[in-house]
Amino acid sequence: MKRIVIFQEGSNTVELLDDDGSDVPNYAERLSDLLQVGNVSIINTTGGSLVVRPSKITSVLIQDHKEPPKKPIKKDPKNIKKAEPKKEVDIITDVD
Repeated sequence: MKRIVIFQEGSNTVELLDDDGSDVPNYAERLSDLLQVGNVSIINTTGGSLVVRPSKITSVLIQDHKEPPKKPIKKDPKNIKKAEPKKEVDIITDVD
């Protein structure tokens, strides 16, 4: 999986993830070819598509990205409160 961070002139960064098995140099070369064409380019990744203006991109960072393993959710038995038994209440009403 690749992590792509696009740095743009005068705005925030854009981060994309792509399930691509190629190595980083080959991926970077393909991406740079795409950014040399035309006024607007479309970057297609497995997560979606991004329309960019190459003239506004100052740099692109491409890294191999490994997703962190998903940890099972564990409940801490110390923080679990036991339900209190219901208390019976006598109600006294006036009867004439």
